[in-house]
Amino acid sequence: MKTGYDLSLIKGDGYLVLPISMARISTAQTPEKIYEIFHYFAKKLEKYSNDVILMYTSGLYFNSENLSYNKRVKLNEQMLNHANALRKLIQKRKQYIPTAFHFLPIDYVILNSKEFHQFFNTLKEVERRDAVFREAIRKDIGKRKYSEANINFILEEVCVAHIIMQRLVEFPRTLVRNDLWRLIAYCGEYMQTDYYQWKHKLLPQKDIINPFHGSQYDFDKKKIFIFDQM
Repeated sequence: MKTGYDLSLIKGDGYLVLPISMARISTAQTPEKIYEIFHYFAKKLEKYSNDVILMYTSGLYFNSENLSYNKRVKLNEQMLNHANALRKLIQKRKQYIPTAFHFLPIDYVILNSKEFHQFFNTLKEVERRDAVFREAIRKDIGKRKYSEANINFILEEVCVAHIIMQRLVEFPRTLVRNDLWRLIAYCGEYMQTDYYQWKHKLLPQKDIINPFHGSQYDFDKKKIFIFDQM
């Protein structure tokens, strides 16, 4: 497995984790396009004892200074419509076992891991004193304002990804037995903030079982990026 290349065979049983961005839910991550990801990875699996986690990032958007009631209602409606359409696709095409797909909000990880609060506070402290880390956050924020709300949005996302990849939270199981791997696949590039925190060991790196820890799969490019090799 080399950084910048596609994966060939994924051995053992584990989880394909797909973060669903609410900003891209009707463009790059429509139900049809997410289904395409399932189909693509199914051909790479050594065995069919794997589950899929659909991680809806709606909770991150509460890090907003102007999230009105109407926007919250719209956000929830978009999420529910997307999940229901995806369930219907899975049931209609009958290629996969419907119960092996788990639809979870990002708050599931925050509530079910003991480490989130500690990890978040660690990154907040580094953000206050490390100018290079702040620059990485700025790149991930993009054209949005470098504000407390947007900083927290990025840091929460990084903490959740790290908790998942370090297997510090249990996921629902249908076909998975041993939880040997967890792969995060996203229709876009890895986060600079996540890359920085991994390279500088800002958060604990204890899991040696998951072969995909410290990495992210870019589905647009069909390549995995392994931070230790970059």
